[in-house]
Amino acid sequence: MFQKRVLLCTCATVLAVAVACSKQSPTPVSPSSAPETGVAAAPDGSTLKAGAPTPVSPINGAQPDTVVLTATKVQGKYADITPSYEFEIYNAANTRVYTSGVIGGVGSGNNVTHTPSVALDFDQPFTWRVRAVFQGNNGPWSVNGNFRSAAGAYIRGNELFDPLTNGRSTIINAERDVTWLPGVGVRLNSKDSYVEWKIMTACPDCEYSAMMTNIGNGSEEWKTKVMSMLRDDGVNTTLNPYRVTIDKRTTWFDQGSRVRYTMRSRGREPAAEPSGRFQQWNRAQTYFWHFEWRGGMSRLIVRDGGRNGSIKENLSHSYPAPYDPVPHLVRLGSVGGRADNESNPGTIIWNVWFGPNARPNLPGDK
Repeated sequence: MFQKRVLLCTCATVLAVAVACSKQSPTPVSPSSAPETGVAAAPDGSTLKAGAPTPVSPINGAQPDTVVLTATKVQGKYADITPSYEFEIYNAANTRVYTSGVIGGVGSGNNVTHTPSVALDFDQPFTWRVRAVFQGNNGPWSVNGNFRSAAGAYIRGNELFDPLTNGRSTIINAERDVTWLPGVGVRLNSKDSYVEWKIMTACPDCEYSAMMTNIGNGSEEWKTKVMSMLRDDGVNTTLNPYRVTIDKRTTWFDQGSRVRYTMRSRGREPAAEPSGRFQQWNRAQTYFWHFEWRGGMSRLIVRDGGRNGSIKENLSHSYPAPYDPVPHLVRLGSVGGRADNESNPGTIIWNVWFGPNARPNLPGDK
């Protein structure tokens, strides 16, 4: 009788263990005993048992100044998980132009956010999508969100960007005798031409750069300027206490088409005005002009062939006092000098950048 009780107890124990084992928690990728990796893909190709995120913004054709992709976070269907995410952006031709790779689920509350590190063509339609990723397994893609990239031009504090390829922007303060070339840039037509922006925040350590073409050797009988800056106080460019003029001189009076710049800060003149060697210019060539002033040292670099081209000229000099005008007028060309207006006629310019940060990679830079 005792042996029968032992046998019955043993059988009951085995049965209880078997039932308990059958109730173990499933893995995040499967509702049954399938392994976490290597499971058969769902019809949509996903292997992670989780829902798809939902795009929150930008959607419905919104056109933000800065694209920040925001979507809802997801949970596993059969277990709690903390997934990573993957974002993609496609252009109007349905060509993928950006992938984030697998990144952490940064965000707040129920949303995950990601700022894509890509320069999108201006004022164009794009779609985007996102999916969750956990332990090498991919969840289903979200439905597409759609947006339009920024029109391009903006002033934010002491930072300015204007592509100039899509016509006159609302941030331009003033202009005179220029021609807007769609998809190309703006052309300074004469010695009286200029385009001007007004910056209302000081930028004592800053840079100013632009892409240019249609620059020739020239024979004009004035100091042909491509860029300039000054304080907006009614004083002309030459006498202004915050004067910067950047010239591409001509062959007139044996100037040799050289590069030259002047800089006055807080009314104090520099010890010298840097001037480069004799130059030859090609109107079909693209040139990148980059001027910066930081910590008492100014520098002008001109590159032949574009932003990554060879250095055509490299000039530098110290300046005697902080350069921090407010309001600050930033110009293409120059106007209102002591003698006369002195812009370089024919110059075509695009992608103007001004600010304390290094120039980013911009669509249209060459």
